[in-house]
Amino acid sequence: MTTTATALYKYTYTLGRSLYIPLTCRCNSIPLPVTRGPKFVLPREVADALMNVRNAEFPGHGFGHADDGGGEGDDDRERLPPFPKKWLVNDLYADINPSPRQSQKHDSITADIIDDSIQPPISTLINEVHSRLSSDPFDQLVIAGEGEPTLRMDALLAVARTVQSRKVPVRVITNGLCYGVNNLGYSPYNRERNGVLPIHRHTVLRDMLEAGVTRVSVALNTANRHEYDLLMEPATNLQPGTAHDIVCEFIMEAAKVGMDVEITAIDRPDVDKRETDRLARMLLSVGDQKKKISNVRWRRYFE
Repeated sequence: MTTTATALYKYTYTLGRSLYIPLTCRCNSIPLPVTRGPKFVLPREVADALMNVRNAEFPGHGFGHADDGGGEGDDDRERLPPFPKKWLVNDLYADINPSPRQSQKHDSITADIIDDSIQPPISTLINEVHSRLSSDPFDQLVIAGEGEPTLRMDALLAVARTVQSRKVPVRVITNGLCYGVNNLGYSPYNRERNGVLPIHRHTVLRDMLEAGVTRVSVALNTANRHEYDLLMEPATNLQPGTAHDIVCEFIMEAAKVGMDVEITAIDRPDVDKRETDRLARMLLSVGDQKKKISNVRWRRYFE
């Protein structure tokens, strides 16, 4: 049965007191929901929202609905259809090469929001967020979904900025590979971030902080850089083993600039939990010494 929330809101969904905003279904590694295992299921509202994002990005592909959970007591839970490997990309804008006239036309939705021509539209996502917040004061806004939000940096920043006046904490759930993303995830319509000089990759964290992102959850998943490649299949054009280095650097830099950093991993039998915990503590130790270093948040693996 379609819930009132599902009928009113197409792309956003709620979990507890948190409002979630997915930006894309595409990813530069195995998507985080897929890493939870073959029997991982989602609440129906969540699965429906993520399927709507798929259908917005790839209209006419006939994805249909998510599959029923299939287990006893899973009537309200669904399993997403398999993630197509062709969606493993390192650039959402590879086929977009705007002319100066197109850049002018797509310059902005408002003074602070750049239209990146990707579906779902940024303006639609922002309208849903405002509508949700006007009827329910959520504890936090979480930018996350099936795909990797940092692939769509202009949308991420726009959504975060839109709630700054409401003083709602903003968290991003990420695979931590954004330093390896082409143009750091900024769209070709963002003229400030597509200038003559190359962008310093730490610009990403500065922009996120200025937009109001104060918390990040980063999927480290293992202490072994080669095991990481097997588990996550990163799409970044790097030497084997170096994607894990990018994740570690992102975690350390986020801690250094003062973000609240949560490190996550999947509790798989083939992952060395002790070494992963040890590495996580070391990475977070470079941050504010007054902050308590939290342990890895181990998520259940569903076989």
